[in-house]
Amino acid sequence: MAEQSTQVAEGRLVSFKNSKGTKLDGALFTTDKVSAHKIAVISTHGAANNFYSSVTGFLSPALPFHGYPTLSMNLSSHDRSYSKFPFEDCELDFAAAVKFMQGLGYKHFVLFGHSLSVTQTIYYMARSQEPSVIGLALSAGHDDLRGISWRNWQSVSDDPKAEHERFVLECKKLIASGDGDRLFVIPWWDSDPKLKLRKQYREISALAYVSYRAPDSNCNASRWMPAVKVPALFIGHSVVDTMADTGMTERLRGFATSAPFTDFVNIEGSGHFYVGFESQLIGAVVKFLDKLRATI
Repeated sequence: MAEQSTQVAEGRLVSFKNSKGTKLDGALFTTDKVSAHKIAVISTHGAANNFYSSVTGFLSPALPFHGYPTLSMNLSSHDRSYSKFPFEDCELDFAAAVKFMQGLGYKHFVLFGHSLSVTQTIYYMARSQEPSVIGLALSAGHDDLRGISWRNWQSVSDDPKAEHERFVLECKKLIASGDGDRLFVIPWWDSDPKLKLRKQYREISALAYVSYRAPDSNCNASRWMPAVKVPALFIGHSVVDTMADTGMTERLRGFATSAPFTDFVNIEGSGHFYVGFESQLIGAVVKFLDKLRATI
């Protein structure tokens, strides 16, 4: 594995549009201090995050010093836009990013997804089979996010599954009446009780709740993973401080039945955002990229 560097590259702010005309912002990180390899990375964030914070905020500037230019990009669902855009728009976002990077001369890509964008990345690749994408690096994802959404209502309802179903029906009625952008503040995840963290709440629209959380939602990585035909790295963490846990990562890996190979890394002691464990995440991704580089 390449020696890890504490240096970071300078990013050039970029923007491009998807086929619906939605503007997507990001930063392209490169460096002339290390020779670039033939693989570029497209890095995406989790729910209600963005290209410059959280995991993409530290990973993307670090990868060029290992030889991998990286586009860190906003999806349509970044920040508060999570409430405005349906799940399926992620497919348009990734297609736009690949086209943008190809226009700059890059030919081979690995998609890095964290948390919600793990499911979005898998959905895009299962449906597009984009030939320029040669691998996926999937961090702290869910095997079936819509299937566990009833858990949001635990500790606030005596029957969380029934409350989830009730809320889905309410949201569908609002959408049908033209009021799908109605915002709600709803309970979110319950972390491991021994962490003694407060119950989390989040803003969401009727449209977004149905698109990401309803039983018929496409936001189900396990459904799409068997159709992905490129190598994949699965990265988990041991501290359950969100809805994601290592068991989900391991189950999702088991659905990668069409991938030529899969690798699994569990970062013991880390929570969902790898605070204090940044170098281990960077190292795991670099090792996977180096392995893929030998195949092209």
